[in-house]
This record gives sequence, structure tokens and C-alpha cells, in this order.
Amino acid sequence: MRELPDGRVLLNDGVRRRLLLLDTTLATVGVVLDSLAEVENAYGVRPGMLVPYRGDSTLFIDPASLVVIVLDPAARIARVRSVWRVQDLNALNSAGGSNGYPATDAKGRIVYRIGAQPAPPKVAPPRGVPWFPQDPDSAFIVAIDIDTRKLDTLGSIRVPKSQYTVTRMREGGFNFNQVVNPLPSSDDWAVLPDGVVAFVRAVDLRIDYRDADGNWTSSSKLPFAWQRLSDDDRQHIVDSTKTAQERGYRTQYVTAMIRWVNQYRKEYPAGFSVPEGYRLSQGLSKVWKLPAGLSFPPQYIYACAVGEEPVMLASDATRKPNGASDAPVATQGVPPMPMPAAVPTPVGTPATISIPATQPSGTPSCIPGPIPPNNANVPPMPTLREAQVMPAYELPAFRPPITNGGSVRADADGNLWLRLAQPSSQRGGAVFDIVSRQGELFDRIQIPTGYSVAGFGKGKVVYLSMRDSSGVKLARVRLR
Repeated sequence: MRELPDGRVLLNDGVRRRLLLLDTTLATVGVVLDSLAEVENAYGVRPGMLVPYRGDSTLFIDPASLVVIVLDPAARIARVRSVWRVQDLNALNSAGGSNGYPATDAKGRIVYRIGAQPAPPKVAPPRGVPWFPQDPDSAFIVAIDIDTRKLDTLGSIRVPKSQYTVTRMREGGFNFNQVVNPLPSSDDWAVLPDGVVAFVRAVDLRIDYRDADGNWTSSSKLPFAWQRLSDDDRQHIVDSTKTAQERGYRTQYVTAMIRWVNQYRKEYPAGFSVPEGYRLSQGLSKVWKLPAGLSFPPQYIYACAVGEEPVMLASDATRKPNGASDAPVATQGVPPMPMPAAVPTPVGTPATISIPATQPSGTPSCIPGPIPPNNANVPPMPTLREAQVMPAYELPAFRPPITNGGSVRADADGNLWLRLAQPSSQRGGAVFDIVSRQGELFDRIQIPTGYSVAGFGKGKVVYLSMRDSSGVKLARVRLR
């Protein structure tokens, strides 16, 4: 979402493929881009992305059509132009902001992150042998002028080290197996409202600022409860991660085998067994054949039969006294999310934003089943993946403060919101350290469980999103 100069809000609904215009009370007042195909303001067939642009205008990137729609400050379509670099679309439309949040610098250039390319091999592989390079552990923050298409590199950041093994399958092709990094460490970045690009360095938790003229300044080290890891600590992390990974792979293998046997009318292999504690995923057909020793549990939600439509069954919390509403009911919406009160946020123990949570309206009577596969093309029988974890000696000596991209956001007042790694004993929602433009920590805030930060407005306004049984809700919070 993005707040417009007059206080209205642009809301990017990628699931329904609509770009909505909300008024200052967060009520929908217009559809800027629609999910319909044969209209002038078509959204597109894939989720797009909003990018703040110069002069309070906004860019909407349509990755399917390879176009950029320019919206004026009143959210009207001003022009349509081609995307500047097709190879950067995946980086721009990263899910959940894992590559950061593109914005505009002081020169009107779009700033975003791209991955580094691996160097060619020093010795060429034999003829006919493919070469699969490992991904680099760095990325670049770049700025592009969409008029001249000139790309400038503003700086580099460290990203989590990633490895994988490649094996050739008997049926042909290759199998890629990710080597899990249990302690990923990553730098992060964000663009401030004045166009300055902030680089948050994880190695010592400081901020490097780069202005549009290329001048660099650095903040002092930010406070963080660094935790040293001994050799035994790191080995314990590797062992526990591998155990959890093996359990997860075993669960995936059993689930895939059940689907493969039933969808393609096969038999379970000899000696196939279900691990202790395995739980069936919801949405399987009630006529499917399960492995020996496994049965559907009580109150299991089956896949819908042909022509059956799911309805919501009232849960115990929503039934009337004396069981008056035990029968299935139509899906009911939840009440609107109330406007939360302003919350003081002193540094130290994080202040918590208190928002009453809405309750789900029940459980579905069935789950829409998958599209029947084409039995003419039967895939090979599922195989159990091998658990692979990085060795302990490659893990960092301290627990990293930033574990993935998208952990740093810039608000509309020029502050940085840092979602740092918290101890496992931390209860509740995510905790954000708020850092001023001078690089000083002055606030710490904890948001409610189940909520996430959707965006910011001027004057200490924060927009929070929350998903429940009726969809995603948006709330505006003004901090004191």
C-alpha cells in the first residue's frame, strides 16, 4: 500500500488482482486497476508492485505485460511505458519484500536490489557436461533512470550464503538439493523519503548512508544483545536443524506418496511405512487409500466432491446457546477492525501496539480438491530427499542480528524500522527498533501477534495488516 499526499491510500490487492483507492477512513472509493481483462485499466494476470516515484506519483509494475503504469498524485493513469530491464522483474516483485522495497532517490531514479552473477569457471567443464555455479553471497543496490535506461551501482550488501548439490536422476534431468544455512546473516537496505539510501551492516550493526551525489556517512554501532556461539553451540544448531529437516522431508515424502498412489492408481512400495506422529494434511478425498496403520482422524476436512460447494460450519465460539446454530451456515464476514489508540513507545522494553483481534467465523465443510492430473504422463515415484546442512565451522561466531532481506523499512518521517532477530523467549509479535536519520535508536515497538507492517504515512502513521477467515484487514495506527 501507499499513502497519497491527500491522505488517501492506494492498496495493491495482488490476490484478487486489483489496485484499490481508499479514502482517509480506509473505505474503498474506487478501483484504479481492475481484474477484468478487456478494460483499459486492466491490472494484469500476475500480482504487480507499487513503487513511489517522483512528484508524489506512483509506478505500478505489471510483470506479465512487461509494462510500467505511471499514476499521478490523484491515482489517475498518466501514461504507460515499457519496463526498463526484463531480467530485474523477479527482483522487483519479490514476495514479502525479501529483496527490499524499491523506491526513488533524490535524482528520480528507481533504486532496487539485483543479485550478483557468479564468475565463470577457471577451468571449462568437459564437453557435454553442464556447469551449475553456486550463488554468490553478495548483491548490489542499483539505481536506474527509466528515461535514459542508465544503470548505476550504489553499493553492495552481503546476503546469506547459499549452497546446493546437483545430482542426475535416472529418468534424466537434474535434482537440485538445497544445503540449509541454519544461521543466515544478511545486510539490508532502504531508501529514505529524501532519497538517501541506507545500508544496514549486519557484521557490526551500523548504518551507512549514501546520498544522491555519492557521499557516504556512517552511524555509530547500534545496541544489540550479541550472543557468542561456541563450537558446541554451533554443532548443536546443525544437529537440531538436520533432525528437523529430516522430519520435514519424511512428512513431505509420505504426503507425496499418498497423492501419487491415489491420483495415478499405483500401489504403495513394499516396506513403505508412516513415521510416528505423522498427521494427514487437510483436503484429501475420503475414498483415497491410505497406507497401513493410517486412517482419517475425527472431524477431518475432506476434499469437496464433484459439484459440492464448501460452506462454513459454525465453530464452538460462534454457536448460539443450547446449540441453536449447529447447522452449516453461509460464510459470514467479521466485524470491521476497530481503530487502535495511539501508543507511547519508550526505548528499552518494547511498547506493544494493542489491537483487538477479530475471531474467525468457523471452519469449512470441505476443501476444493485439486484438478485431476493427466494419467497419460505419470511422474516418477516420489523419493525421500536427503537432509543437508552447512557444517558447523562455516557458521558465524555470533548470532546474526539480521537473518533475511526485507527486515528494514523506511517510514514517511525519515526513520528506519529494523526488525532484528529476537531471542527465542520473546513472546508476541515482531519487535522493531526505530532509528532516526542521525543513526540513533530512539524507539522500540512490538506489534500484535498475527499483524505485519504494510506501510507508513506522514506524521507517525503506521499501517498494519492482519489476515483472518474473511480476508486481510488494514488498520491505521498513529503513534505518539
